[in-house]
Amino acid sequence: MRDTASRSPQRRRPWLAAVVVPTTLALGLAVAPAAHAQGALPGSSDLSDSFRPTDPPQRTPINTTYPDIANLPAGVEVQRVEWITNRRVALFISSAAMPDELIQVQILLARDWHSSPNRTFAEVWALDGLRARDDDSGWTIETNIEQFYADKNVNVILPIGGESSFYADWQQPDNGKHYKWESFLMQELVPILDQGFRSNKDRAIVGLSMGGTAAMNLAQRNPHIFDFVGSFSGYLDTTSTGMPQAILAAQRDAGGYDGTKMWGQPGHQDWIDHDPKLGIEALQDMKVYVSAGSGRDDFGQPNSVATGPANAAGVGLEILSRMSSETFVRHARAQGVEPVVHFRPSGVHAWPYWQFEMSQAWPHMANAMGLSAEDRGPDCVAVGAIAEATKAGQIGSCINNEYPVEDGMRQDFRNGVAYWSPDTGAHALFGRINARYHHIGGPASWLGFPTTGEQATPDGDGRYVHFENGSIYWTHATGAWEVPQKAKDAWSRSGWERGPLGFPTSAPQDVDGGQVQEFQGGVIVTPDNGDAQVVYGAIGAKYKELGNVTSELGFPKGPEKSIAGGAFQEFDNGNIYWSVSTGAHYIKYGAIFDHWGRDRWEQGKFGYPTADHATIPAGGEIVEFRNGTIRQVNGIIQEETN
Repeated sequence: MRDTASRSPQRRRPWLAAVVVPTTLALGLAVAPAAHAQGALPGSSDLSDSFRPTDPPQRTPINTTYPDIANLPAGVEVQRVEWITNRRVALFISSAAMPDELIQVQILLARDWHSSPNRTFAEVWALDGLRARDDDSGWTIETNIEQFYADKNVNVILPIGGESSFYADWQQPDNGKHYKWESFLMQELVPILDQGFRSNKDRAIVGLSMGGTAAMNLAQRNPHIFDFVGSFSGYLDTTSTGMPQAILAAQRDAGGYDGTKMWGQPGHQDWIDHDPKLGIEALQDMKVYVSAGSGRDDFGQPNSVATGPANAAGVGLEILSRMSSETFVRHARAQGVEPVVHFRPSGVHAWPYWQFEMSQAWPHMANAMGLSAEDRGPDCVAVGAIAEATKAGQIGSCINNEYPVEDGMRQDFRNGVAYWSPDTGAHALFGRINARYHHIGGPASWLGFPTTGEQATPDGDGRYVHFENGSIYWTHATGAWEVPQKAKDAWSRSGWERGPLGFPTSAPQDVDGGQVQEFQGGVIVTPDNGDAQVVYGAIGAKYKELGNVTSELGFPKGPEKSIAGGAFQEFDNGNIYWSVSTGAHYIKYGAIFDHWGRDRWEQGKFGYPTADHATIPAGGEIVEFRNGTIRQVNGIIQEETN
């Protein structure tokens, strides 16, 4: 455990590395073209690889506001939380340091986050590489980090974005951004995690490539915050001959950034203050981990973790990382800091090696943070009905034992959750439906316990799970949304997802006197006392345009009815009429409606309405029809026919 009083930031001394990296070598490696191969997998976030991390799986946001957290710096607020799974959340944070846009940070929640709601947890921060994306971390896209940490009692913190930033505070804005990552992470994110996400303040920070450099910088400049720092193929010498030029060239290549806006021209004090080999004194009370390969391609060799052959970029970049990391280790040992060193005899600059190093570094992180044996891995077994429901392995192995929820039991697995109650039996949930179920409260919500596992819809496009009081339906296009039982009954009468409504596109919304839920092709409206009604098609679109239940029409009184030449639907305070030639328009009940009705409504001389019921400036109301107009002025009806 750390002694916070003994680790104050140290001023760095500007001295050169023992091994000088030639400028031509550094520059050549930094701009090397990256072929689509092992050294530059689609997803490599390395120093100059031309590929960004690959596209993450599509997901539909499940957003909620987050309660205010007291004592945050002025201008800092968690604006919303998106549940990606029941144990992976995305925070969207208003930052005082970087106020131009919401900053996203994802958290992989600790194993016992749900089963032990009063516990606090240690944290592992994992930083991305030079080509970090703005939507997801390369760690979750390219590695098994979610699986690896699923059974461990730590929160994994994943800052999103920061392409070419080195997670530093830049001197000047560039490329439309003014990076202030160190201020955001250290001064704004830390108190959010401490106060709002149950941190016990024991922290490890690791990173790959650019992130390895940044992890070492952040730990050295803020040693009171971290117990462990790890660099996986990082660049731990940034001031020796050629290194600044290599970094500047890489930043130009990765997003078109002018790196002199970061730390100034090479030789500026900011370059010295961000050189990991010159800040080692601050690591005296911290566990330090340094790894790099040799640059030798070992694809196809026994025990290799490579998934494809290397290329020149992957080889050269790892050689550069290895040289700068060896320089760092020599400096560390000279100052009495003994890093854990994993200099592999082979391996290139690519994600499979960083995934491997993540697992190799874990025991050292756990030791540094003082984790118990129980918190480092599972000691669990599935029994009884839950064991039977999960025996197919779809949600993986258990990560804890079952524990009580409401009047039943729950057990967490690597890829999902199993629920059991005496009335419903045991069922396994996973993916977006499981995330949505968790978001609305799980068994404590109005849905109750699941009565089925996940099943495919008859059209093959969607998935659903039935619960005691409703269902959750999901498709790629619409996301996962819950449907209450009354609304589900009305949906079934219209033909489910194969009918005119399609799939739900939102949660049910409470309104005065009932609920409204939107679908792809319309809405379902459920009064508090009465059956749910479907409003779809052109009439549904008009009803939605008017504000649904909140409009002056109110609740629907029955289903849509076909009439000669079109259709209409009745509401509390008026009707909507539709025909092919006139479209959908509404008429309120009252004198104009009654006058129109005395001449057989739409079948009479006026025909269908061609505009919505409206007021007129002189006082009164008007409805225009295909063959005329009806006005009501001061209680007197006036009509005109074409």
